[in-house]
Amino acid sequence: MARGAKTKRKSAGRRRTKGMAAKGLPDRDSDLDALLMSVVRMLDDDSGDEALDLAQEKAFEAMEAPRARERIALAREALALSPLCADAYLVLARETADANDALELYRKAVAVGAEALGETAFQDDVGSFWGLIQTRPYMRARHELALALWRLGHRDEAVGHYHEMLRLNPNDNQGIRYLLIDALLELGREADADALLERYEEDDSARWTWSAALLAFRRTGNSAPANKALARAVEANRHVAAYLLGAKPLPPTLPGFIGMGDDSEAVAYAHSAAGAWEAAPEAKGWLAGALAVAIGKEDDPQDAGHAYEPDPDRIDEAVLALLAEGLHDGSRAWKTFDWDALDRLHAKGLISNPAGRAKSVVFTEAGLEAALRSHRLLFAKTPPKSR
Repeated sequence: MARGAKTKRKSAGRRRTKGMAAKGLPDRDSDLDALLMSVVRMLDDDSGDEALDLAQEKAFEAMEAPRARERIALAREALALSPLCADAYLVLARETADANDALELYRKAVAVGAEALGETAFQDDVGSFWGLIQTRPYMRARHELALALWRLGHRDEAVGHYHEMLRLNPNDNQGIRYLLIDALLELGREADADALLERYEEDDSARWTWSAALLAFRRTGNSAPANKALARAVEANRHVAAYLLGAKPLPPTLPGFIGMGDDSEAVAYAHSAAGAWEAAPEAKGWLAGALAVAIGKEDDPQDAGHAYEPDPDRIDEAVLALLAEGLHDGSRAWKTFDWDALDRLHAKGLISNPAGRAKSVVFTEAGLEAALRSHRLLFAKTPPKSR
């Protein structure tokens, strides 16, 4: 690499300090240490690369420009000032219609970002990337390169980038672990997924706990460990199941803001983890069957002495009772459910509108919870303990 690492770290970092302040101080001691290290290096080197410094400022302007033509023009101006401006290449990649052409621009952004940092950064600063402000253009570029690789089917290469980014920045300020766990589960790499979940075991977000539940099912099937993992996931966010099971349609766009435990977090997870759940064909069936236990915090149906085995005699009695609701012309009965009852369930917000040609109805989130709970209470051979 032609330029010294110290010079590049200084120049790239100077313009980003203002952006960091707007987001508040780091919340981890390691982040604060890295920030202080950045400041010390800037003070130690007053000869910074002004060309790259000016180019970085121009790239920030490009990112904030309202029109594509303006963003492209500003990015090109940034590269005219310094060819080592990774963020300028990112802007151009985002504005490139052809996916393969965009991929090459993402690769270029990573390459020039690495050159701007210098070789010693990848020896001395491992563990502090992103915390060191001057590393952020490179980390942004590598993040977007990995996303582009995944979209184009270069799955192994994308996963390699995710692993390397977590090595450089184990604090994972960018949320790379969430992309990686989805990828590992979709690819069926269960051992790697288990190691990653253990590495960030204190994470209690929906994306982490629901991923842990899916992995537990993949490894052990409908078992006590899987059901207990599901209970933890439901405790973290009870809105996820409705989206995964199709009881609630996913919005076409992701929410602008995500709140822990609320509907927006569930939407974000269901979008990102769709491939992982589809890769385990029986997982959704297990989820639907085990959800009542997870929601109600009842005894695990797979625990010894509390098996949730449906009692066919109870089911037969219930069907007879429902047939009686449709009794007509003496001893004849309709084979469908009572329409008045379906209308009442719809009015209560538990099912979709039963009117129409569809032969089925869709549970709402609340309806699915109530239905699964009632099924176990009515039909389990061993009734659940009272709560």
